[in-house]
Amino acid sequence: MSVTLKVLDAGSGVSLQDNGRPGFQRYGVTEGGVMDRWALAEVNTLLGNALNTAALEMIAIGGSFTIARETQTAKESTVANEKANEVAGEMADEPVLMATSGAEMELTVDGTPMPWRTSFLVKPGQVVRCGYARGSIYSYLQVAGGFITTPVLGSCSTHSRSGFGGFNGCPVKSGDELPLKGSSYLSAQSQQLPAAEYLARESIRIVWGTQSDVFSAKVRDALLHSEFSVSAERDRMGARLLTDAGSMASETGLSGVSDAVLIGDIQVAGDGVATVLLADRQPTGGYPRIATVITADLDAISQMPTGKPFRFELITASQAVDALRQRVQSIDNLPSALESVTRQPEDIPNLLSYNLIDGVVAAI
Repeated sequence: MSVTLKVLDAGSGVSLQDNGRPGFQRYGVTEGGVMDRWALAEVNTLLGNALNTAALEMIAIGGSFTIARETQTAKESTVANEKANEVAGEMADEPVLMATSGAEMELTVDGTPMPWRTSFLVKPGQVVRCGYARGSIYSYLQVAGGFITTPVLGSCSTHSRSGFGGFNGCPVKSGDELPLKGSSYLSAQSQQLPAAEYLARESIRIVWGTQSDVFSAKVRDALLHSEFSVSAERDRMGARLLTDAGSMASETGLSGVSDAVLIGDIQVAGDGVATVLLADRQPTGGYPRIATVITADLDAISQMPTGKPFRFELITASQAVDALRQRVQSIDNLPSALESVTRQPEDIPNLLSYNLIDGVVAAI
């Protein structure tokens, strides 16, 4: 028997994701991985995990989860079971430290509201519920130490179209029991992080792509001076854009040679509609790509609410590199942004372990 996060119910898009599997695109394997890398770094910082530790990604709808002892069904692998059993005795009756990040959801533990983007203790049997995403699209739920699963090509990320990674290569569903690694990291105080500014962005920075010259000056100008919004036709592979600028089709049509596709590429199909290619994009493609969203803004475009107006901002390659450098530095500085969350004494399961009274000289 091992300690697990049992899925009571879950939205259709809940899956395990880390930073993906770079380096295999040449073999036809997409990089995949988390849609919001900043949020993954946040949720792991809150728990003291390594920043690339795989977490549960929830798309628009969350689910209900509880800490439980694993049953004898639906076990992923012998290796995973052996690792889980090693920590079972230590964790079976102990609370588990959990955290959330990304798009804010209504969060409750046994019906008690909890703040988002915080860490919190959950006792075995308590029900953690994440509702609907508000303002953005992708939300994250993590446990201290992470989950036990078998990496595929160096990553635990789920790639549903290929059927590998994560838990049995598919999104989690009701009844699944996800074994926990366990962790000795239990902060004396729940931690929180400030709201993420990138979730409110109204402009997305781009650089011209290598195929931008097949588009007319009129189309390129429209890309830079028109309002866009993400349509409801979006998933982990890409997001189709809406605009009043008219067709974005290239002058040469669809005659380009199929070549490697980059995350953030803005490709234009034969119908003249632009699509931003995201984490689960195809490895290669023949549609012309007019520009590429810079790496530092990929989280922002992935989280852009459906229908929210935004504009593209053209910058230089040098500026894009500087922006990425600043973002990496900001992620490295996340631990310094942690703040303690004030809790009520009755909500602290290990209250007696704290030295609440100090400096007493004598008691009469």
